[in-house]
Amino acid sequence: MKGVGKFGEVLAGEKVAVSYDVLAERLQKIVHSGSQPKAILDFVCRELRKVPHYNWVGIYRLEGPDLVLASWSGPSATQHTRIPAGEGICGAAITEGATVVVPDVSRDPRYLQCFLNTRAEIVVPIFRDGTPIAEIDIDSERLGAFTETDRLFLGAVAEDLAPFL
Repeated sequence: MKGVGKFGEVLAGEKVAVSYDVLAERLQKIVHSGSQPKAILDFVCRELRKVPHYNWVGIYRLEGPDLVLASWSGPSATQHTRIPAGEGICGAAITEGATVVVPDVSRDPRYLQCFLNTRAEIVVPIFRDGTPIAEIDIDSERLGAFTETDRLFLGAVAEDLAPFL
């Protein structure tokens, strides 16, 4: 993973304490393991959920006019397995081609509710040749959960996932 060793934060909470750098190293190993793309996406979602404030993690792939859920990890499934590319925070990230961080989803009219306990969301586009082709979507139960470190870390993860989508 590009930038391994640059994140330096240790996160602790009700889940196991994890360092962004340690997590980046684990993800780098699976990306270069020769595993099937679906197995890589599933592993990445499970590993990202180890970050204490990442309650639900999904990877959506752009298929025609819709974002289609390719993989996820969380306490329960979402009903939003297909989202029109122009709708919600996920749709905004794809159409704008930029990471969207929402510190309080109750204050963003674009928010499509998946879970009652979600308070914050970050959506990071995945690009191929400058065009958004997929995205990482993460929900948190904590208001203002996502920092610049999250943005940079997930941007690096997104770069590494591009070849598998």
